[in-house]
Amino acid sequence: MFCKSLLAGESVTLKYNLTGSGNYFPYYTGDSDLPGIFPEIVQQILNTANIQGEHVVLPAKRTVKSLITGKIDFDIISTAWLSKQERDNPLFVYSEPLFQMSEYLVSLPKHAKKWQSLAAINGNNVGTVMGYYYYDDDEFSRMDFPSEKELILALQRQRLEVVIISELSALFWSRELGVQVALGAAHSDGFLRIRILHKYRHLLPQINQAIKQLHQEGTISSIEQKYIDIINKIPTL
Repeated sequence: MFCKSLLAGESVTLKYNLTGSGNYFPYYTGDSDLPGIFPEIVQQILNTANIQGEHVVLPAKRTVKSLITGKIDFDIISTAWLSKQERDNPLFVYSEPLFQMSEYLVSLPKHAKKWQSLAAINGNNVGTVMGYYYYDDDEFSRMDFPSEKELILALQRQRLEVVIISELSALFWSRELGVQVALGAAHSDGFLRIRILHKYRHLLPQINQAIKQLHQEGTISSIEQKYIDIINKIPTL
């Protein structure tokens, strides 16, 4: 498997991981027909940039280690999730923005009033996904669960009062599982980008050009909207 990098004049196959928790709807689903927002956008970027890619399935807790050891070459991340030290890591460079993602404090409606301020989580137990970044997780006690689905189930079972989860994932699993939830304070809000090893920085111009072209064509927004429409079709409680 190879392709010719238009700008670098070399053959390269970039390995990447997008799986998140594995139950990361709508961003990654594992379904070949509807793989998720991340796989669809990345495939469009690679095709447009004329770069060959290979998806490597990894649990979230192994992604960073795999980047550092070179088992994979890039992933998708929001710098809003990262501490300043992590954002400034010289091992990585970042692409132009793909699209925006917001994460919230999410609880059952009866507890919602308590979690309207981000400062409310300081010193408290907070539901998180194993292996995920949380820029302020030194301020609260992480209670790690395997996936976004398990976070919503933990709320339903009253194992804890509040979790951190992306807005779209919360909406999907709330409706899919029949669990009413409420959004509290925003925990992070930022643009997702491709985070790629510094040694491939010479590929950024063609990656960024592909992203620009796909934005101009409306491809990225249409992929995102397709999955939002799927969520909106699920009956509400």
